[in-house]
Amino acid sequence: MTKELSNFGDHAEASLQANVVGSESVGIEGVYHVECRDAQGNLKWQDQFPNLVNAIGKQLMLDTLLSGSAYTTVGPFLGLISGASPTFAASDTMTSHAGWSEFTNYTVGGSAVRGTASFSAATSTGTTPSNVTTKAATAITYTITGAGGTVGGCFLVTGSGASSTLSNTGGTLYSAGAFATAKITTSGDTVTVTYSTTATS
Repeated sequence: MTKELSNFGDHAEASLQANVVGSESVGIEGVYHVECRDAQGNLKWQDQFPNLVNAIGKQLMLDTLLSGSAYTTVGPFLGLISGASPTFAASDTMTSHAGWSEFTNYTVGGSAVRGTASFSAATSTGTTPSNVTTKAATAITYTITGAGGTVGGCFLVTGSGASSTLSNTGGTLYSAGAFATAKITTSGDTVTVTYSTTATS
């Protein structure tokens, strides 16, 4: 009997062999859906984009699932990314992400904090080998303040030390992603973000 484990980017594959060769792979994908309305409630723009699941986020997911003990989820907290052209690396962490910075000109529920993502129970559709399992968070609304500015994308932070405090560098950077084209916001706009993650096999 042999056990094999391989990991290619955001796709992980595991196989268990005993006389008969068998293989099953699992891929994890995430999508941010974002909608912006002006102070009068008129739709200004909407877009969605895939995320990069960071290496440290994958490690946290596997550690808590396969070897965790009495693990309590912290957050997860969803923040906005600033700038017209953010860039990402799989090795990014909350303390080191040279290609992007956090956008902070907003409030959530009247307070200047990151939004807290509340996930519904996962649901599955289809049958093997094309089974799809999805876990989605409820929408979070950010009210733009100050001078507004350019929103380039979103990120999700969780794990020990994660905080809703703007610009806080604690916790584990689970994922981050950017619009194909950055979006302009002005004071009084509301930006609503929904994040969903899908496992395919």
